[in-house]
Amino acid sequence: MKRLLLGCLLTTTLAACSSTNSQQAATTGNNAINKPTATLSSANSNSPAQAVLNQKIDANMAAAPGFIPFAATDSTLDPVGKGQILRQISSIQAMKKITLRGYCYRGSSNKAKPVAQARAAEVRDFLVTAGIPAKRITIRINTDKKQHGVQIASR
Repeated sequence: MKRLLLGCLLTTTLAACSSTNSQQAATTGNNAINKPTATLSSANSNSPAQAVLNQKIDANMAAAPGFIPFAATDSTLDPVGKGQILRQISSIQAMKKITLRGYCYRGSSNKAKPVAQARAAEVRDFLVTAGIPAKRITIRINTDKKQHGVQIASR
């Protein structure tokens, strides 16, 4: 049931971007992190929007797989962040305890603590929708580093 709910949520969220370019799928490898992406494919595999989305996800994964970046002023999880989490969902599900550390640099916002908390809560809610029990997830915040995003780590 949870997988069905996640599928419906993802389909709704990424309606125009719900497929994987077969050439990019071949170049990203066949490891466990990339398998959820393959299950999201649909008939529209040559969508330019999907290609751009996959490039952004690939760039984030190459830079820091466990770090989900957010825009400096935003606390909403975008399709790139959702795609990045979905590519790693099997390894995240394998974690016994998960720490989500929300980052928002206090030098760039008067509301850094609430924004960092909201970012971590947004990722937590997405993970819970994906079938990970909320009791396994702990939220922490950091406003000292010049970062904007959420770090997913195992405790």
